[in-house]
Amino acid sequence: MNAWARICKQSVDENMENPSLLPEELTPFFNRTVVQDPEGLDMWYLKFWLGVKSPGSDNNPRSLKPFPLSEIPQNLVRTTFELSREDIQKLRKMISSQLDKLGSKEEANQTKPLYLSTYVLVYAYTMVCMLEAKGTNSNDKVKIVIPVDCRAHLNPPLPKNYIGNCVSSFDVVVEREDLMKENGVAYVAKRLAEMIKGLENRSVLEGAKERIPYTDWEKFTQTVRAVGTNRFGMYGADFGWGKPSNVEVTAIARTGAFTIMESKDGGGGVEVGLVLKKHEMKLFGSLFTRVKILQSKY
Repeated sequence: MNAWARICKQSVDENMENPSLLPEELTPFFNRTVVQDPEGLDMWYLKFWLGVKSPGSDNNPRSLKPFPLSEIPQNLVRTTFELSREDIQKLRKMISSQLDKLGSKEEANQTKPLYLSTYVLVYAYTMVCMLEAKGTNSNDKVKIVIPVDCRAHLNPPLPKNYIGNCVSSFDVVVEREDLMKENGVAYVAKRLAEMIKGLENRSVLEGAKERIPYTDWEKFTQTVRAVGTNRFGMYGADFGWGKPSNVEVTAIARTGAFTIMESKDGGGGVEVGLVLKKHEMKLFGSLFTRVKILQSKY
């Protein structure tokens, strides 16, 4: 995105006939042969996708036609909510206090406390508010999915300017009943932080065959996922018309995911975007904005 923006800006602002992608980190790296695959995962996944049959899709397994898109219900609304830096600090104090109540003796003896990133805090808070607004059965299981940038986790690691699909997903399954308790947000944050920390000392290719997509989703009533991160810097991409006034991910209307990105004002806040039914959005808004009136009891 930044490379594309730089080319456009040089063409518009500087009238350059041959825009450059200096500094070098913006120059795309296309060599996919650097990805080491000793277990033959490429063929394993290709065979899987050849067997996938989607309703309404072309039955030819080698067809290049995209899967048909699901229809978007007419009663959906799209809204973007913002948490300021101060809101996130309130959230951090609240969750840390709740984690102290959830903590075990074993956790108390750990030399390093669990790291709660802004991404984890916002993901956990948004997810619990969204599920509460949707009001699913308390006996349901929920699969929490996070996308993982695999470039730095391969051996050898790939450069940051590698262009290609080098993203995988990891998940944890939880009981919805645990999410709806008083310490539900802290519980989700803990599970997310533990999952992310568990990736530090393991290869992202470990267990890749068992993570074949979509094979067991029917076991879970609901899958929750976030798109993006507050570290992408999307509001810094200037295509020659100035920085964007608003950034949205349109696909979430079909996928049911929510988005996380940095605030447009650069003040350290976070924007959360989601698409819900009108009555669900009204309830979500009342739940989500509670953090803004949190008192100092934490």
